[in-house]
Amino acid sequence: MKGVSKVMTQYLYDFQFGVGVSGGAEAILHSVNRVLGDRHEDGSLAMLTVDFSNAFNLVDRSSLLQEVRVRCPSISSWVEFLYGQPARLYLGDNYIWSTTGVQQGDPLGPLLFALVLHPLVHQIRDNCKLLLHAWYLNDGTVIGDVREVAKVLDIIKDRGPSLGLVLNIRKTELFWPSCDGRKSRAGLFPEDIGRPALGVKLLGGAVSRNADFIQGLATKRASNAVDLIRLLPKLGDPQSELLLLRSCMGIAKLFFGLRTCPPLHMMGAASFFDKELRAAIENLVVCGGPFFGDL
Repeated sequence: MKGVSKVMTQYLYDFQFGVGVSGGAEAILHSVNRVLGDRHEDGSLAMLTVDFSNAFNLVDRSSLLQEVRVRCPSISSWVEFLYGQPARLYLGDNYIWSTTGVQQGDPLGPLLFALVLHPLVHQIRDNCKLLLHAWYLNDGTVIGDVREVAKVLDIIKDRGPSLGLVLNIRKTELFWPSCDGRKSRAGLFPEDIGRPALGVKLLGGAVSRNADFIQGLATKRASNAVDLIRLLPKLGDPQSELLLLRSCMGIAKLFFGLRTCPPLHMMGAASFFDKELRAAIENLVVCGGPFFGDL
């Protein structure tokens, strides 16, 4: 598996950051915000964030098996064993046949999905001149001239369904802070495509130059984490509460925002989170009693 992983990372690395790339989501976010910062006044540009409908469950297995045979034949027999025949999904005493997609929980799932997607990615590369073109598994981000970005959308709508990749236009968004008028031209983009004005949420982070938008997203992330922390006392077991707080419900919830947002815009959210985290630790250590404070 290590050998396959190395070879596939070399094949996918040019555009796919969701397989074999440490910190891939952060790399995409920083790159997008860098382009936005440098070219935000260029009204001829547009940014498209792509979303597919239920992508992992609907990806075409025939295409999947063919890509595995060509790209990584050393595991093709195993993948054929896993996905070569429909599987039964039981519902009580009844069952339905699973004939598309990759199984949830399959360690190979992200790689197999990326292999099916990559020919579409290469078709975009070969036919469109873009400033930025990156994918994190099924989440695609492209930046370029408005006409080139519109061409990307046409390629996805034309080629995607044969691979089981159906564009979810209601969750696909078009954004750029400046506009020369072409983005709003009738017929260039679907009418029901999202057109946020201040920024977009991308891979859990903010792409924007608007302070209120970034701060709002950071505050929402902190608030969601705090709401989770406040549920800890319901467990009634301080050891379990501390374990969860340390491993997945504490500062880990804020790290991604701290690494991807400008520090100035994170100050309010970080202070709010810090106060609530301290209160949770105090409750665990002294149950709200005395003798807890700074050394």
